[in-house]
Amino acid sequence: MSQKYIILYLIFQLLVEINCQMSPMQISGHTATLINNKLYILGGFDIVKHLYSKDFFYLDISVPFNTKKLLWQDLSSINTVPAHYGAASVKGGTDNNTLYVYGGLSSVNTATTPLVYTFNPQANMWSTPKIAGTNPIRKWDLTGIIDSNGKMYLWNGLPTPSKNENEMIILDTINNIWGRGSLIDVPTPNIFYGATLLSNNNIIYMGKQVILIVLKLFIV
Repeated sequence: MSQKYIILYLIFQLLVEINCQMSPMQISGHTATLINNKLYILGGFDIVKHLYSKDFFYLDISVPFNTKKLLWQDLSSINTVPAHYGAASVKGGTDNNTLYVYGGLSSVNTATTPLVYTFNPQANMWSTPKIAGTNPIRKWDLTGIIDSNGKMYLWNGLPTPSKNENEMIILDTINNIWGRGSLIDVPTPNIFYGATLLSNNNIIYMGKQVILIVLKLFIV
C-alpha cells in the first residue's frame, strides 16, 4: 500500500464527514477498506443521530476527485450486516479481493448474528462464511491486520460479553480457520490503537495505553 493510500485510510478511520450524493452525516468507529482502488466504508456511529449506522458505500480513488464534493457510491440497499460500531476489516480471501468484517458492537442480539461477514466486490454480494476451529468471543474497537498469507490478526479490543482477555485472534481468510497467536511478552491490553504490518513481518501497534509495541507473527 502506497503512502498516499495509508494517509487517506487514517483520515477516514478517525472521522468522516460525508458531503456527497448521499445525505450528509458524520460517523466514527466505521471500517475503511481499500479494494481495487475503491475505498469501502461500512457501519460506524452516526454522531448527529446518535445511532449505529448500517450505511455501506465506496469512493473510487482511481479517478481524480474533489474533497468538497465526493462522489460516493451507495451500496446500503444490499448491505446485510446489522448496524454496528467498532468492527475490524481487511482485504483477504483466496482471491485477496474479498472484504472481511469481524465483530463490532451492535444494538441487535449479537449472540444470534454471525461474527464474520464477507463482501465480494465483483458480485456485489454479502455472505457469512463457515469458519472452522474454536469460535472466539465478539470484540470491538480493535484493528484488523492481514499478512501476505491471508491471515487476519486481531489483538485485544473490548469483548462482548464483558470478559477481560488479552489475546491475539487469528483468522485464516484463505482456509477460513480460527487460530491463536503467542502471548509471550504480550503488552497491556489496549483499544483505540493504530496498527500496520512492517516489511519484516512484524506488526507495529501505537495506542492510547501504550506508546509503541511490536509483536511477532506466529501461532502457538
